[in-house]
Amino acid sequence: MTPRIAPPQRVLIVGAGEFGSTTALALARGAYKGQAHLITVLDRSPTPPATDAASYDYNKIVRQEYTDPVYANLAREAMLGWRDEWAEYYHETGVVMTARPNGVASAEKTYAVNFLPGMETPGKCARKLEGKADVQAQYGNGVPLGDFADCYAYHNECGGWAEAARATEAAVAKARALGVVFRCGTAKKLIIDEAARKVRGVVTEEHGDEYTADLVVLCCGSWTPTLVPELKENLLPTGQVVGFVQLNKEEHERYKNVPVTMTAMNGFYIFPPNATGLVKFAIHELGYLNPQPGYPSLPRTHLTRGYEMQSIPDHGHAKLLRNLAAVYPELAKKPFSASRLCWYSDRHSGDFLLDYHPDYNDTLFIGAGGSGHAFKFLPVIGGLIEQGIQGTMPPQYRDIFGYKSRPDRVDGRFEYSEFTRLDGGSKL
Repeated sequence: MTPRIAPPQRVLIVGAGEFGSTTALALARGAYKGQAHLITVLDRSPTPPATDAASYDYNKIVRQEYTDPVYANLAREAMLGWRDEWAEYYHETGVVMTARPNGVASAEKTYAVNFLPGMETPGKCARKLEGKADVQAQYGNGVPLGDFADCYAYHNECGGWAEAARATEAAVAKARALGVVFRCGTAKKLIIDEAARKVRGVVTEEHGDEYTADLVVLCCGSWTPTLVPELKENLLPTGQVVGFVQLNKEEHERYKNVPVTMTAMNGFYIFPPNATGLVKFAIHELGYLNPQPGYPSLPRTHLTRGYEMQSIPDHGHAKLLRNLAAVYPELAKKPFSASRLCWYSDRHSGDFLLDYHPDYNDTLFIGAGGSGHAFKFLPVIGGLIEQGIQGTMPPQYRDIFGYKSRPDRVDGRFEYSEFTRLDGGSKL
């Protein structure tokens, strides 16, 4: 099949986070092999990923347990990539999933995924934990556990965490080494040929520079609606609370081999300490909205003018602390060393948006809508976007990653959380 986009056509990718960097890499290894100089990546940061991007993070969870078979198979494929090309950035510590009574049914469904045909991993197993002593054994006797250890739990040896920022930086470096051109600038608006109904490029905010191409690929995460306002509801920017505590050497030694811990039906998760003893924990829920004129929400980060020193809302801090105490009560007594709002590009379905905009004759492709669970797919997401660009995406993916949302698919976070406004307005 002849590629839909190929040399000498030029490609402009806006955004060098996970989606953008891996798309550039996939194109440079595919239709643009040997001619990657025809691909330009424009990012807000001179050293991507930008420090307020979702990809700029110490760690992200990697696991394969999706009850949706489409995601389960894609995650399984990504796991193979994490163990191979991206192994330097992957730590297979195992994952413990725990659930209070209202979440047991959900946790049982994810547990069952591990035993479906094709999901087995040689030398790795998943099993239910039988009581508090069995839970404690997964963490070691030197790690005091909270009351979560009294709940339903299972342990999966297959899974762990990835060094998000380092892996993204590696994708950028790999693409650059193949000849992809990287430029710094903030895309302010699209250049649209109204007569032809085609997108010709973007204009930057800083100096009004124009970057033109035959195909524009937007991989801007939660900033996507600033360029495509009609997606402000379908790609809703939401802020998720993240906290950190710094361990001393003795604590680091005791906690260094703990698994990733997740709580079904409340969204809390916590990682083992990284190499410097930093422990990250967060809550994946509907999150915070930052309403702005004409938009239901836009990102507000430490790079937003006037908010350089912002902290997470008190309500979010209290919720993090309460959940931290339920897992590691000892760590809940330590002060937070840092916190942030991590901004997601959320779709109501929780599905990614990997498709052409229907109004611009195949000149504008959208790669966004990570919905807080996309990073585990870094080894495969660029290739999937390339397939979307070339019109070769398998139908099972095309069906759920299309431009038009499917109303029959709803993100599970709607079952246990609600939106909260950063401006102090009423909850939505």
